[in-house]
Order: sequence, then structure tokens, then C-alpha cells
Amino acid sequence: MVDSGFLFARRYRPEALIGRGGMANVYVGTDTRLQRRVAIKALRPEVAADAESRNRFQREAHSVSAMGHPNIVRVYDAGEEFIPAVSVDIPIPYIVMEYIDGKILRKLMDAGPFEPKVAVHIALGILDALAESHRAGIIHRDIKPGNIMITQSGLVKVCDFGIAKAIEDPTNDPSAIVGTAQYFSPEQAKGEMIDGRSDLYSTAVVLFEMVTGSPLFTGDTSVSIAFQHVTQTAPRARSRRPELSPELDMIIARGLEKDRSARFHSASDFAAALRSVTKLVGQGRAGRATTPPAAAPVPVSAGDSIAVGHKPRPTAIESSSATHSERAETNMDLNDLRPLLNSDTPPKASLVRWVLLGAAGLLTVASVVVGMMYFVLTLNTGQTLGGLSISMPDVTGVSFDTAETQLAELGLTVVRRVESSDTVPKGSVVSTSPESGVNLAEGEIVTVVESSGAPLIAVPSVNLLAQAKAVSALENAGFVIGKITKGFSPTAKLGVVVGSDPEEGSRLPAGTLVNIIVSNGKVKIPDVVGMSVGKALRLLQGSSLQLDVTVVPDSSCGGQEIGSQSLKGEAPQQSEVTVVYCAAK
Repeated sequence: MVDSGFLFARRYRPEALIGRGGMANVYVGTDTRLQRRVAIKALRPEVAADAESRNRFQREAHSVSAMGHPNIVRVYDAGEEFIPAVSVDIPIPYIVMEYIDGKILRKLMDAGPFEPKVAVHIALGILDALAESHRAGIIHRDIKPGNIMITQSGLVKVCDFGIAKAIEDPTNDPSAIVGTAQYFSPEQAKGEMIDGRSDLYSTAVVLFEMVTGSPLFTGDTSVSIAFQHVTQTAPRARSRRPELSPELDMIIARGLEKDRSARFHSASDFAAALRSVTKLVGQGRAGRATTPPAAAPVPVSAGDSIAVGHKPRPTAIESSSATHSERAETNMDLNDLRPLLNSDTPPKASLVRWVLLGAAGLLTVASVVVGMMYFVLTLNTGQTLGGLSISMPDVTGVSFDTAETQLAELGLTVVRRVESSDTVPKGSVVSTSPESGVNLAEGEIVTVVESSGAPLIAVPSVNLLAQAKAVSALENAGFVIGKITKGFSPTAKLGVVVGSDPEEGSRLPAGTLVNIIVSNGKVKIPDVVGMSVGKALRLLQGSSLQLDVTVVPDSSCGGQEIGSQSLKGEAPQQSEVTVVYCAAK
């Protein structure tokens, strides 16, 4: 996690972690220059190590910064930073974004089916955002409830363009299957080239789920769900909620056509069709889905997975929490949009623009920068992360193998990192990210830090230092002084250190004993009698002795060898040595 004392780009201060996912963490923070609340999205270090992940993350910033629309989360800044508390080796990409006050659509949908007018309002917000992004040449490719926010005023915000691609981008690999299987278009599932109509299919899937309270397709795996998007005819929304109007049912069905040429041609066309509907409810009360009597179950099409007698939960849209002072000051919650949302006639484009501009004006006057960013990248090996149903256990202190097994059994993905520790034994867990007690989704990445034991410190060079200074240098580095012994040196003065044991550069745990060798001001002269003159001179005059040697020939003996020498054994540095050379032939 990023320390609150760190500043991104020397101006953006992270203050609290408010979202985490398989690829990135999101922090609420402050722009210290403009004194406004922001959301800071930082790629996780284990993901940042991958170049493609960094490129994908940077594409998000570039994609969103090219667009300015009230239904798209704004990007203020982006870059890369070396963050000491996270990684000193890998630059961490980050994006500074608008800070959203509201709820993630996924959380609202979990509460049950929506009023049709509310569902259409949200779908129109998504489509208006897509119309803007498609005009800018950007395909979102991952429209899903987890990437949609609803603000306190009812404004729809499309988030997470992290896997977006430019429509004309030659790198738009037709074989790249990206997105979330539950909301895949058939062409995405088949790995075909995609276009803006793929986003429209995903929007229709979201709208279907909002009005019916159940997913379009279900399955045990992402592959099985994707296969159904390709092969099975989409059920009609009215088969699961009969009171929906035939007009709305037909529009949703057109958005779910397998053949993209049979869908709406653009997001604007889809939105226009929704706005043209005169009645959203054709029979029964204009409200939540009702549970049919046991004797007359709801008709279920082939491929549907809905339990007969399912009891719907209360309407999902509700105001997110805010302080009393915030509500009193801004008076901005969903009640401000009740006339808009309670009408059976879908909102007209001009009315939507008026409401959005009015809401924006009130927010500006009140100086309220709305906030709780709760979306993160959830693309994780092609599968959607589930609800935050797994409580992160405390595995600190146990062996890494035990922790890995325990976390894997919970459905979490373990990434191993090794660090030294003064207190945790080698092989045991030092810490985890996320920490214990945090609620996680199945498949989420958990970084487990394993201890490599006490930290290893390089023995500093103490050669040619005075003994007192050498002792101080070793102790400051974390070592303990062992034996101090005398040693020979051709040049080092008496009392100067000439070596250590272990040698300089050796990496050892803190507290290891290091012996030092101090010059005694002498050299040890070897016995060279019997050696050739050349060999004797190389030894006596070499770097290890550096003696002043005089060679005296002796014609009384032969053999071309040294017959005698004046000094041997311990002697003062740079002593004069005379050697006698047997020169007789």
C-alpha cells in the first residue's frame, strides 16, 4: 500500500485505500495544489512488472483524457513513480481521476430488479457515454455493472477504459479476447474483430439484467457463459418479467442480436430507440417484478436459469451514504430526479442534458467534489471477480507453504515475494497485501511476503583505515567486531587495517562477527636460497614485499642459484636485502 506521506507527481496525496482489484488499487486523495479531492488509481507492483499491463493501464489514461463528457469519469493526470513503500525496482503507473460520490451499479443490482424507468435512465447514461467514446474512436470493450457508477444525483458515470482500443488502431488484435464473459458480445467470445456494436450488446445485457433481476446467461465457468453468448438465443426480457412493455422488450432483444448487423448501428440509435418508447410497462403495476403464483409460473425460455417462485428484493436504487452536512448543503440525492425517474416515458435528450447541467452547477456552487471511487480493474485471467465474500485470514507467522495452501483453498491467487526480516524466521510469512480482515473477491491477487531471514549486509571496505575508524565503520554497518590480529604489509603503516575476515563485499546477516587485520609495520621475508636469481628477485621485489634487493655474484660456487641472503623472516618494511648469486660456470 502507498504511504499517505508520499506524493504522486509531488502534488497528489493518497489518503485511504477505497478499492482494490486484480490489477490496480484505488486511493482517495487530495490534489494539494488545487485542494480538491481526487481518486488515484495505481497499478499493483506484481502487475506493473509486465510491460503489456503497463501499456494497457496507460491506454486507459490516454483514452479517457481524449474525451470530455458528463457520463465519463474524467482523468486529470497520469504518470509513473518509483514508490519506496511499494517497489524500488519497478516504476508504478498511476492515473489521477475524478472522485465519484455514489455507488457502483453492480452493488445496486445485487439488491434486485430495478424499476424499468430507472433501468432505462441508467442505460441511457451508458449509451450517451459510449456515443462520445465511439465518436472519439474508442471502443470500451468491457461494459459491465462493475464499471458503471451512479452518483448521488442519479448521474451515470462510465468507468474503466483500461482495455479500451482505438477503432482504427492496427494493434486491435482480432484474436485478443478481453472483457468479462458475463457481458461478452458474441464476437468478443469468438475472438473476432470488434467495433462499437460490441459495446451496445454488452449494454443490452446490462439493461436486461437490470429490468429482470437475473443475468442473461449463467454457467459454472467463464468459458461456458461465453459459449452461450455465441450459440444460444437470448431469452426475452418479458419471459422473466411479463409486465414489461412489448416496446421495451423488442428494443432489448434487438440489442442482444447475435449478428451485429441486426443490432442498432450506433449508441445514439440505441438511445433514440429507448427515448421513443411511450410506455415501459405494458401490464401490471409499474414497479418491481412480481412473483407469479405457483400455479402459473413465469414462462422460461431454453437456456434460462431462473427459479420459479423467486422473490424479488426491494428496488435497488438508493442514495449512498453521506454526512448530514453534505446533504444539507447540496440537497443532491436521487430525490432530485424523482420526476425524471418516476415517469413511464423515457427521458428526452434535452431534459437529460438540463438535469445534468443543473446538477453540475449546484455541485460547483456548493464546492462539493463528490467522491467514493469504488471501481477497479477486474480483468483477471479472463474471469470476473465475484462479490467481496472472502475475508482475508491472518497468515502472518506461518510457513509460506501453509499460507499458500490456505489462501488457494479460499479461491485467492497467491503472488510470492521474499524479503528479509529481523524478527520473522526464514520461510515464514512476514505480511500480506491485502492485510487480514479485508473482504476480497474470488480470484483476487494476494501478495504474500516470505521471510528470507535476517537482512544481509555487505561488509564495507576498511582497508587502509586506522583501526579505530575501521571498527566504527563495521559497527555502524551492523556488524560485531571479532578478533583483531596483526598482519604483514609492505606499505601500510603500523596500526592501519590491511584486511577483514570475511572480506569486504561479503553479504552477511546483521550482528555477524567480523575479524580485522591490522598492519604490524613489517613484512615476512621468505627463504630464497636455492632459487634462480630471476625468481628470487620477482618474489623479493614484488608487490607483496617491495624490498630493496642487492645481488652479489660469487664466483666460488656454481649452479646459477642464490647461495645466501642477508635477511629472512620478519623485518621492517622496505628493508635492504643482499642475496649472493653463485655465478661460477
